[in-house]
Amino acid sequence: MKFFQAMRGVTLAVAGFLATTAQAQEHVIGIVAIDLQSSFFVRMKEAGDVAAKDYGITTSWQSAEGSLEKQVSLIENLISQKASAILVDPLDKNALIPVLKKAQEAGISVITMGNKVEAGGNYSTLYPDESDAAQTARALARSIGGEGEVAALIGARGNYVSDTRERGFTETIAKEFPNVKIVAIQPAGWDPSKGADVAQTWVSTYPDLKGIWSMSDTQLLGASSIAQSAGRSLKYAGFDGDAEMEGLFGDGSMVIDVLTGAYRVGYWNIAVAARLAKGEKLPNDLYMPTYLIMTDAIAQTVNASGDKIEYVTPEKAQELAQDYSNEFGPSKAASEMSVGQ
Repeated sequence: MKFFQAMRGVTLAVAGFLATTAQAQEHVIGIVAIDLQSSFFVRMKEAGDVAAKDYGITTSWQSAEGSLEKQVSLIENLISQKASAILVDPLDKNALIPVLKKAQEAGISVITMGNKVEAGGNYSTLYPDESDAAQTARALARSIGGEGEVAALIGARGNYVSDTRERGFTETIAKEFPNVKIVAIQPAGWDPSKGADVAQTWVSTYPDLKGIWSMSDTQLLGASSIAQSAGRSLKYAGFDGDAEMEGLFGDGSMVIDVLTGAYRVGYWNIAVAARLAKGEKLPNDLYMPTYLIMTDAIAQTVNASGDKIEYVTPEKAQELAQDYSNEFGPSKAASEMSVGQ
C-alpha cells in the first residue's frame, strides 16, 4: 500500500509541475536520474538548470532513488503528461526498453544518458570511452617504465560505460605492453568507501603493485587514500576530471585523468534534449567531447617513450569544466554536440 501511495504522490508531483509550466514554456524536459543526492548528480542538476535557462526550456528533475520500479513509474508519468523529451539514466537498460518504446510511440524524444540502450530510435549520450581508455592505459604503462603490476577498479559489470572503459584499458595493455600485468580487476560501484576496501586488500596482497587504473575518480580517491596511508607510492589513472584530484596531480602520483565533469555532463545532456525537443537533427549516438589531463612534467615522461598524447593541464581542465555554457550553448552548431568514437 505504501508503495502505491508513494507512486500516486510521484504522479501528482509530476503532473502538477508540468501543468503549471506548460503554458509558460512550450518545451518541458523530464529528467529521471538514478538519484539527486550524490555530489555528481547535484552538480549535474546545477549546470542542467543553467542549460534550461540558456535554451529557454523547462526541466522537471525526478529521482528514482535507486529503484527500478520508481524509474519506470516516473517515465510513465512523463509520457502521460506529454513531456517534450525524456532523459533517463538507466538503472537497467534492458528492463526500461518497453517503457522507452512507449514514450517514442507517443512522439516523445528519449535520451538515455551514459548508457547505450537499443529501444528503437532513442538517442544515447555517451563518451569516446574506448579511445580515452586506451590513452589512459598507455600513459599509466609508460609511467611505470612499461613493466610491472597494475590493478583496475571498474564500476559494475553490465554497465555500458564501465564495460567500455575496462575493455579499452585491458585490450590496450594486452596488445601494446606485454610486460605490464593486470593482477586484479575489481568492481567498486562508484563508491569511495568500496574503492578503499578493495585497495586495502590489494596493498597487502600485491607487494609489487605499481599502479591503479580506475574508470571513475570517485572510487579512485578512496583507493589512493588507503595506498598513501600504507606508505605505498603508486601511479594512478582515472576518469571524470574531478577537482578533488588536484592533490594527486600535485604530488605526481596522478598520471592522467579524463575530463568529462559533472557540470559539463549536466549542461550537455540538457542541451541535447532541448535541441531535439525543438526539432534539431542530431545523431542517435552522441559522444561528448572530452579532454585528457596531465601535468607538463608527467606528459614529458609519458610522451618521451611513445606517440604523443595530446593533453591539457589540470589548471586548464578546471577552466574547461566551468565553461560549459560557451562549449555547448545555443549558439554552437549541431556538429559541435558530438565527436567521433
